[in-house]
Amino acid sequence: MTLTDSNLRYLLAIHHLAQQNTEVSPLALAQVMGVTKPSVTSILTSLMKQGAIVRRRYGKIYITDRGVLYARYYDALVEKILQHFPLADMGFTPEECRSAAIAMAVALPAREIDEKCEALYDNENK
Repeated sequence: MTLTDSNLRYLLAIHHLAQQNTEVSPLALAQVMGVTKPSVTSILTSLMKQGAIVRRRYGKIYITDRGVLYARYYDALVEKILQHFPLADMGFTPEECRSAAIAMAVALPAREIDEKCEALYDNENK
């Protein structure tokens, strides 16, 4: 799965919203992301094509098993990056630090991440 910076931000937001409520709406996602509802559409289409989410009746968004694995992996990776590069000490806000960590996580070679996540996905579906 090839995730852009925006894809990953949305996937993580969907994952966090899904932990609070299994049904995630495009409007709720737009509010969390601070964008308009139409801005969400192209990212959702991209995430659906990659098998990370599905959309059901009334536009509700559900994260797939594959999407959950990637979200968990990237959440852990972002936390590791934040631990090793404490930007808060340099005067950055927590949001700025997280944004930088997400950008760094996406910039890492995807092949290793894909291999790990695909292996986990295959093991969970056996």
